[in-house]
Amino acid sequence: MTIRRGSILIFFSWTLFAQDKTLLEGDIIRQAETFGGRIGVAARNITTGETVAINEDSLFPTASVVKLPVLVELFYKFHDQELSPDQPISLADSVKKPGSGVLQFLHAGQTLKLIDIATLMIILSDNTATNYVIDQFADRHDDKLEAVNRRMRSLGLQHTKLLNKLYSFATKKKTEEAQRFGIGVSSPGDMALLLEKLAHSEVVDKATSDPIIGILKNQQDISMAARLLPFDSDSTLWIANKTGSLEDRKIDVGIVSCSHGTYVYAIFCDQSKDLGEQVDNKATLAVARVSKMLYDYFLGKK
Repeated sequence: MTIRRGSILIFFSWTLFAQDKTLLEGDIIRQAETFGGRIGVAARNITTGETVAINEDSLFPTASVVKLPVLVELFYKFHDQELSPDQPISLADSVKKPGSGVLQFLHAGQTLKLIDIATLMIILSDNTATNYVIDQFADRHDDKLEAVNRRMRSLGLQHTKLLNKLYSFATKKKTEEAQRFGIGVSSPGDMALLLEKLAHSEVVDKATSDPIIGILKNQQDISMAARLLPFDSDSTLWIANKTGSLEDRKIDVGIVSCSHGTYVYAIFCDQSKDLGEQVDNKATLAVARVSKMLYDYFLGKK
């Protein structure tokens, strides 16, 4: 039997690729041991089509990452002219919520544009801002949530739901789902799909997708996925992402791009034994390390 040299080289290259990917996925899975919980990752190099998947269809709590689907629904409503980015929002003490963000500290009676409220929802993960945005979607509470959830289903996200407004305990449902996941539920695969649609300008169109990515680029939390990326050595490198952090869960989803490629990622760490918001939280560090692994695999080897 004669084997052509070209075939051997192709097979050898494919074997090395498969081994490399297997080692990477094993290293990612072992990160769960560092915080004593479970991990889920979905990532795709949209330049080459290479993928990484660990528990990609498993359900995870979203924490503040659910604010990205909220932002997407808002921009659909901008496109359909159901809402205007310039719509004035008057700040009221009755709407203020604790946790992340700055609106809770501002004096009532001030007016901000809806687009500025939405920007605060992402870049500072402002909880008060998030509720203001959700309140624009409908009159009834359940209809507000369903506006987001229906949109996610239409985009092919089968596991993603907004389950409640932020710090709104009176409206929290007593279902097992709501008790387990809190304000939102999703999967790594769902979030990676949504980000890929944004990267491909498929959230309506380029004129809608690009401003969403622009807001994500200004996200201020650099403790997780952005933490170990080599921005100092590559001036073309950027990240557009949304983080989520609450008690035993740390999540980061986004787009990473530079001059030689682009990939989307979703990293979920849940049921961590290390609770809290400290910068050296073990689950926070696990997200950062997995992010660097994905960068090295997709872009660093070029």
